[in-house]
Amino acid sequence: MHCCDIILYVRLTNEMYAKDTSRKIKSALHARKMQGKYMATTAPFGYQKDEKDHNHLVIDEVTAPIVELIFSIAEEGVGLHTICNRLRKAKVIKPSFYKKEMFERYTDEEKMYDWDTAYVSKILHDPVYAGNLTVAERPTKTMRSKKRQYIPYAEREVIYGTHEPIIEQSRWNTVQKILESRPPVIGESSSGYDNIFRGVIKCADCGSAMLAKVEQKRKRNNVLDKTFYCCTKYRKFGKEGCSSHTIEARTVHEVVLADIQKHAGQALADRKAMVTEIAERLNLQLSADKEQQKKELRQCKQRVSEIENLYAKLYEDLTRELITEKRFQMLSARFDSEQEELTAKIKELEKSAIADKEQLSSIEHFAEQISGYAGITELNFKIINQLIEKILVSEPVEVDGQKIQRLTIHYKFIGALETLE
Repeated sequence: MHCCDIILYVRLTNEMYAKDTSRKIKSALHARKMQGKYMATTAPFGYQKDEKDHNHLVIDEVTAPIVELIFSIAEEGVGLHTICNRLRKAKVIKPSFYKKEMFERYTDEEKMYDWDTAYVSKILHDPVYAGNLTVAERPTKTMRSKKRQYIPYAEREVIYGTHEPIIEQSRWNTVQKILESRPPVIGESSSGYDNIFRGVIKCADCGSAMLAKVEQKRKRNNVLDKTFYCCTKYRKFGKEGCSSHTIEARTVHEVVLADIQKHAGQALADRKAMVTEIAERLNLQLSADKEQQKKELRQCKQRVSEIENLYAKLYEDLTRELITEKRFQMLSARFDSEQEELTAKIKELEKSAIADKEQLSSIEHFAEQISGYAGITELNFKIINQLIEKILVSEPVEVDGQKIQRLTIHYKFIGALETLE
């Protein structure tokens, strides 16, 4: 073989070996990540590596409160720059300063409070703070390249429940929703209207967001009385898109506040009665109905067990020639059919019982949450996004000579309880 051919052959062999080794290493790392192992060199801000297991994260009591503070501010619906400014004014030390203490890296101490919006955004989007791990955030494209491929947050593979969360999952989900939806307010910059319903209030007919419009020509002292909501699709496309669904901002504030006050008062006065009332309204299986369901489930399981015994006895009779083959086939087919029906019914009853249990737990959670807002006199963005999934606004209709417009509040965990007018 020619010398150049030998060199080329060796190079190709080495490259193939390197690629194979790289593939095996990546495969091994991926397998460990799929097991919920944390494989990065350093822990995320707010966590530290467990001394007993370096592939497991534990909460850092020093930095975790800062993560909690960032999420708390984000729940108010403010932007990233506002969050950074608040952290700066509160003299909250940014993460790089902690790295300086741990790794003796140089950091300009004059900028220790100068938080970066990109880093705050990374913290708010990272599932790690809800107790979950992402499998691949920025993998390398090839073995030779050091460039990394960015994978959007929504497309990342997540392993749930790998470590103790700093932020409860439902709360983390709420913040993601806040970050995703920030519809504009026309005239907001000059009006000062705080659109606390942004991302929540929607058109009942087309599902589009309701746009807040501040009408400066209205001769009213309070900006709330100058503002109304209208369907975004209608504003863009006119009657071809939808109808206006116009509603006064003052009306929305008052109706929603009154409804929250009402349910909060009920929860505070008698939480158990409130949970029972909501459960009955949502047609959950409770008390006697629940006992009947349990009894039916026991009977089905008992009958399945009986069929198993009958089937065994039937087979024994066949082997002892006490019954014919034809008789055996006929009876076994009947038993099989009954057993299939019973198995399907058992699955249905068990599924229904689990769903009812989860729904009841959600109602209890809602009652506990809303009871904390008893006595409130005004709303804010944080309250709305903690309690409400969406508010649907219907088109005004005329009933008996009166103009009526319906609002349907879909609360988190339980959905809509009633339609308000």
